[in-house]
This record gives sequence, C-alpha cells and structure tokens, in this order.
Amino acid sequence: MVDLTIQFGEYIKQLKSSACSSYCRLGLYFQAEAEWSRTMLKQGVSQLENPMIFQLGGPALFPDLGQSVAYNQGQRLLGQECDVLVCDCSSGWDANSFSAALGTLIGGGLLFIFGHDESVFRADKRWLTRALQQLLVINKQNWPAIPTRDLVDQRHDFTQQNMAVEQIIRVVEGHRKRPLVLTADRGRGKSSALGIAVARLMLSRSLSIIVTAPTLAAIAPVFDFAQRLLPSGQHSKGVLHYKTSVLRYLPPDEIQRHRPSCDLLLVDEAAALPLSFLQLFVEQYPRAVFSTTIHGYEGCGRGFTLKFQHWLKQVRPQMRHVHLEQPIRWAADDPLEAWHRKTFLLDNEFEFELTHDDSEPVFYHAVTKQELLDQPDVLNAVFSLLVNAHYQTSPNDLFHLLADDHIQLFIARNQRHYLGCLLAIREGQLDHKLIEQIQLGKRRPKGHLAAITIANQLGISQAAHQSCWRVMRIAVHPARQKQGLGSALLRHFIEVNPCDYIATSFGATAELIYFWQQNQFYPIKIGSHRDQASGCYSLLMVYSQQVDWLDEARKQFIPYLQYALKDTLHALEPELVRALLNTVVLSNHEKIANTSLQALIHRYSLGGANYESVAVWIEQWLLDIFHLVQVSDLLIVKVLQQHSWQSCALRYGYTGRKQIEYVLRQQLNDLIADLHCKLK
Repeated sequence: MVDLTIQFGEYIKQLKSSACSSYCRLGLYFQAEAEWSRTMLKQGVSQLENPMIFQLGGPALFPDLGQSVAYNQGQRLLGQECDVLVCDCSSGWDANSFSAALGTLIGGGLLFIFGHDESVFRADKRWLTRALQQLLVINKQNWPAIPTRDLVDQRHDFTQQNMAVEQIIRVVEGHRKRPLVLTADRGRGKSSALGIAVARLMLSRSLSIIVTAPTLAAIAPVFDFAQRLLPSGQHSKGVLHYKTSVLRYLPPDEIQRHRPSCDLLLVDEAAALPLSFLQLFVEQYPRAVFSTTIHGYEGCGRGFTLKFQHWLKQVRPQMRHVHLEQPIRWAADDPLEAWHRKTFLLDNEFEFELTHDDSEPVFYHAVTKQELLDQPDVLNAVFSLLVNAHYQTSPNDLFHLLADDHIQLFIARNQRHYLGCLLAIREGQLDHKLIEQIQLGKRRPKGHLAAITIANQLGISQAAHQSCWRVMRIAVHPARQKQGLGSALLRHFIEVNPCDYIATSFGATAELIYFWQQNQFYPIKIGSHRDQASGCYSLLMVYSQQVDWLDEARKQFIPYLQYALKDTLHALEPELVRALLNTVVLSNHEKIANTSLQALIHRYSLGGANYESVAVWIEQWLLDIFHLVQVSDLLIVKVLQQHSWQSCALRYGYTGRKQIEYVLRQQLNDLIADLHCKLK
C-alpha cells in the first residue's frame, strides 16, 4: 500500500500539471470503497503545492487547507474559488449543491468523487453511476492515462466581461428606459461584472443602488467583487456604503410592495422571479439591469429568455442584451463543464419551432423510469420542456424524477415531437393513527403535501385516508400553448389514473388560477406567506367528482379568503384577488344583497351617507356580485383589502381621500348600472 500511495501521489501531481497547462478541469471517480479512496486521496493531494480545497460531505479530510460543508450545502461556497473539490457521496447526494460547488473549481483544478454505491439499482443511482464512469475512473487495479491537451492560455481573456461592465455603467449614464439584459452560463463572470460595475459607479458619483434576487446568498459575489474595489467601504449584511453611495439588497416582494426609489435597480437571477414582478420592475424603474444564469442550479432561464425578453422588446424597444459566452474560470472547451452539462441535461438545445400539422394525431401515455434510462433522448426532451416552462426547474428535479417511484411522468407527443408533459405524485392512503398525529402537528410525512394540508389545516381527515394524485408540473411546448393541449394532457392523465381526488399546489398567478379553474379545480387553501424565491403565494386546488368533503372545503375557503384579504393577504395583487374570487361561489350569490342595503349603497354612490357607515355593506355586496361584473383594482384594494386612504393615494396617484372617495362613488354607481343591465 505504501508504494501504491506514493505512486498515486506522483500520478496526481502529473495530472494537476496537465490540467494547469491547458487551464482545464479534470474529474476523477474512485470506483472503490470509501476508506481506500480517502487513503489514496490524502496521499495524492499531499503532493500538491498549497491547494485551496473545498469538500462536500463526509468527515473533513483536509481541515487546514480549505473548507468542508455538508453534502447539501454547496451553495455556501458561492463567490469563492478552489483548486481541488472533494465530493464524498457516502453521506448523501444533492445535485443542486454539487453543481454550485463545481462552479467554484477553477481551470487547472481537480474534482475527486468517491463513496457512491454502484450496487443500488434505483433509477437515479444508475443514472449517476453511468455519469461517474465517464470521468477518469480510479480503482485498485489501474488508473487511466493522463490526458494530454494543447496549451490554451485563456485565463486572462476578460474581453466579454469588460464589455458587460461598460454596458451596465451605460444604463446609468445613458438615456432612461433602456434596460439591459445580461445572460450567461455559469463561470462566465456575470456576478463579478455586476460587482465591478457597481464599484466603478459608486467611485464616480453619489448613487443609491438596489440589488434584488431570490435570496441574499445568490448575490453575495456581487457584494464581494464590489468590496474588493472599494476597500474603504463599510460592508454589513446586504448593505455596502461608500462615501455618499450605497448598494443594498432588498427581497423582490419587498420592492413589489413598497417600490423604494433608487438610481439603479439590479435584478440578479431574474429567471427565478415571476414575470409579473419583472414587468413591474421595468415599469417602475427607468434604469434597470436584469441578469440571469441560463444553465445553473438555481433553475434555468430559457423561459425567461422566451417570455420576458419578448415582452421587454415590445415595451422597451431600446433595450439591450449582452450574453457572456467566454468562460473566465476555465477554458472554453473544459471537459468537466461538458460532462456536467450532459449529466444534468443542461445542454440540450430547445427546439422552439415545431413542424405543425393539425391532422397529425397526438398520443398521450405514461413513461416508465426504465424507459427514461434506456432512451436518454426521451428524458432530454421531457426535461427540456420542464426547463423551458418552469423557472425553478433544477438538477435536483432530474434526480427526484428518477428516484421516486411514486412520481409518474405522462407525456403528449406526435410522431415527430414531444409536445407536453405532466409530472404527478401519488399521495394519501395514510392510516388513522398517522392522520391523528398529523392533525395534532406531531408528524409531517414527506411526499403527501395535499393530503397533509387538507387534514391538518382544514381538519378534513378523510382526504388523508383517501387516494390522491397531486400534479406537480405541467409543461407544454411554446408552439402548442393556448391550444388546449395542457387541458387535454390533464384529462387523459385523470382518465387512466383512477383515484379519489386530484390536487395541485403552485405559486399563484392569475393565468394559472384560470387554467385550473377551466379544468374544474377549486381553490381550498392559500398560503399566508410569499415564497421567498418566486414571490408568489402557494395555492392548493382540488378536482373530484366523488368525494363528499370538497363542498365543505370550498365553503371554508370563502370566509378564510375574506378575512385573509385584510390580514395575511393584505398585499395580494388585485388581479389575483379577482382570479380567486371568480373561482368561488358564495352561498348567497343567487340572491343579490337585499334591496334596502343596495339602495343604501346606491345613495352613497350619489353622495349620501359616509364611507365608514357603508363600507361593510359595500364589501358584502361586492362579494355577492363579483361573478357578474368587473370590479376595479381600487375597489378591491380599498374595500376588500382595507388599505388606508394614504396607501391608495400613493399606489394610484390620487391626492388624498377626497379624490379617492369621489372615484369610488363613480365606480360603484357604474357597477350598479351595469348590474341592473345584466339582471334584466
């Protein structure tokens, strides 16, 4: 063993030299037991000269040479760089965490992976085994030859990044309403470009700059790079002060609610934010930069490219787009980047244009895990649909799809193209003892989101005892959207998957609510807090033609929503309030509010009474007639959500209560007239 470890040390030394000469990264996979791998690895790394080492998972092998984090905490390494990355799979595997950590490994660096159990025959493990065997495989019998590559010195090519910095500065120095979109794959210096540009701007003038992203951790590198150029600046959590300038982080939903003023708005990882947020930022802030990673662990940005940029070009024709292609952390033809893209399905080109023939039949059917392993092209096509359709699709979703036997993949295709897909998970059928513990808050078993929510928060235990399919995702190719394909996919899935009820939970947008409503799904529970990443409230909707508790759940939702609009949903956007109220049927919808109260409201609309004395009756009347007429945003915000007069004035540009009340009276009068016409 002594001679072998010494030889291995020399082997690693030569391998590192080869990697450095081409500025490429190399990956090694130990196909052996973990202890043997650790012994060899310690000897090999000991031959390297002062390497910076990051380790994911397992006991720390090199505590004095770098950092060690849990296998699922790779995001903690963001904004840093290492020469050696060690991944101990014996403690677990997290694809998002691994992807984040891999982005810190610079050109000339080495990746070591060990501890993976090839004997586990689950689909996700088999997929990973295949991928790891594409690296340089180390076992007790032999080691692969050291790769030889031509010398490619690209480490100092910052041409594209410098151009990006100049374009960001131009947003401040140039004309207003000319936003910049900055896109890049991982390792292209997007975050450093933002930080460098911010520092240069703060050095040259007094500025207030706001940066937003799904999390503060996501933009930590921006602060780090800005701080390097502003060493005398004062940096605390999420804030950097330099003389009279300030860079501060604000969560997206806080900007959406309070709309703080600033000289420049930076929106990083914009693909992970709802389109409605991005549109508001464009309209509210005349100087803004929207940047996003096209492929990455945060989620992928093709939907962002397709939807947001298309809209932006229409409303801001002078917008500019910069895409960074040249890596700055490794060579352009880095073999480890190519391996990573292939393994995590990040590199498949999405076919936006489809050959369309209305006479061509569409087939709907389930796809098994084995079929996905045997036909990687199918998995690539399906994952492309998911990536394009959903901003939060990430590498972990790939492994979750392959790992969980309760998840079913259902697809729509014709002879030439994959047109859509649906992911659903089997839930429910829990025993009475477990349900009782769930309702008492003592247990929360994984994989039963809908069943647990209904049993715990609505008190309906039958739902957890019965069988349920929860639809997790529906993705339809952009060329076939708005043609009923998503609804057809859902109908076919329901037909061949009998159960007591179908549920879905998603970040609520008006468009999604209307889609599910058209397919006879009803809202029964909405979350009380916005999702930190998406900025949306989670909404649970249910479809069933046989359970007897659905009417009860729907009746519970009505007073809950009415109360929450004045409390936890006080900041809910009016279009969402409208969408939700249009999906519920109040008990007295068939009998419009009594004549005397309607007369009172009418007299108020003509100048009688006062708002405080009739507000409660206006609220009830609006809820009664909501399904019959279009209620304005102002009436929703003031009457149903009970915002203050001052808040309404700021939001809609009125001078104060007197002007707002004048408009309210007019709108009520118009509603009464409209209602009379409809009821004739």
